[in-house]
Amino acid sequence: MCADVSSGNSAATLGRKTRRRRCRLPVARAEGGDHAAVYFFLKPIFQAPTREEFNASLEDPFYEPSDRLLIRRNHHIASHVQITHRTMQFGSLSIPMAGLHWLATLPEYRSRGQASLLLKAAEKQMVQSGALIGWLRTSIPHFFRHTGWALCGRHCYSRADARNVLAKLLDRGPRHRRRPRFQIRPWRLWEKAALARIYNQNVPGAVGALERTEAYWQWLIRRQAYDHVYVALEGPELLELEEVSTRIVGYAVTKGEDILELATAPDRHKAAAELLRRACGDAIEHNRYCVTLHAPPTDNLHKLFLHAGGKHCCRESDQGEVFMVRVLAPLKLLRLLGEEFERRANEAGLTRPLELGLTVDRKKYLLSLTQSGVKIVSRRLGRSYLQMNVADFTRSLLGQLDWDAALADGRVAASTNLARQVAPILFPQLPLWWPPFDDLRRV
Repeated sequence: MCADVSSGNSAATLGRKTRRRRCRLPVARAEGGDHAAVYFFLKPIFQAPTREEFNASLEDPFYEPSDRLLIRRNHHIASHVQITHRTMQFGSLSIPMAGLHWLATLPEYRSRGQASLLLKAAEKQMVQSGALIGWLRTSIPHFFRHTGWALCGRHCYSRADARNVLAKLLDRGPRHRRRPRFQIRPWRLWEKAALARIYNQNVPGAVGALERTEAYWQWLIRRQAYDHVYVALEGPELLELEEVSTRIVGYAVTKGEDILELATAPDRHKAAAELLRRACGDAIEHNRYCVTLHAPPTDNLHKLFLHAGGKHCCRESDQGEVFMVRVLAPLKLLRLLGEEFERRANEAGLTRPLELGLTVDRKKYLLSLTQSGVKIVSRRLGRSYLQMNVADFTRSLLGQLDWDAALADGRVAASTNLARQVAPILFPQLPLWWPPFDDLRRV
């Protein structure tokens, strides 16, 4: 902290020293003894979390008290932010990512640059942890844009009248089957391994799904930020304690009228209809006449909801909230994506050797595709290159850039026709989607 200013200083000097003092506030990593103070800091600002939710967050298997950064004034917390650590599936790759949560400042200390100071410190800590991208959900995107965060990802769900969905399921199903092929019942604690098995069967090739270790699954279940988990069984014995004659082939996680996650074994897609039927029945029984399905954009159940007279949402903003991403280590991420670039080039039959440059706010990257593989370097550009801003660069890496619109609007400029043609092949649009079950608040 700066020393007190003497009365002989001019007003201008006083202003400069005041600004410097504001910029030099120490950012401290929290310790275990700070948890109670953090909870009482967050509660009045966000009207959340609940005591149970906060305690559950401390049990996250990847959590450390030092993942919270604090600014204190007069020995009290004035500003706070939390970092979480995850691994995201991206096609055939796994990308280390860090989440940003609960960034806030007490009202009496706002407009002094404290939140910006915490954000900068959090980004630095994310990089030090090995994360390649940062992720957050916010209703104030303008605050984060100036440090390189970009709108990226969409809310994706479908909503329809539960009775209409049931009617469509009956129309699709067999009319004369004596006994249903799949039986639906609430899950049992020892069946956690079956849920993990089905989830892992759906992860390969997914874009946005998070890696769930055994400890992470235990935490997801233990925090109980859901109402029900139902499983679909295939086999004769519903009371089987182990998967011997009866096999679990699907599950659904619900909260109120929301179906947060619905997954089936790859060869048992029809079990999804039975799980959906149970969720609709529960909604009607509890006087909730609409159901909402959260699922990836490619899920065929979205069509069922549309045929039932419902609505499908796949947009950046939902109820004022958006997803934002920041590329923390651009060169490392580009090199990690080299395997994907190789696969995409092979599938499109691109002629090699081929070079594509990227210039992003005066930073240069060059992708070279040869017969021996892909090489990516910085500070070089080549003849065929694309010029773009940080936001569009971020969206292109994660498969969220509409190339036709970006090129037509002039946000992206191509130096050659080759660059214009190759860009959508190496950076195609992808169905990026984060399951809400991983980021659900307990209320």
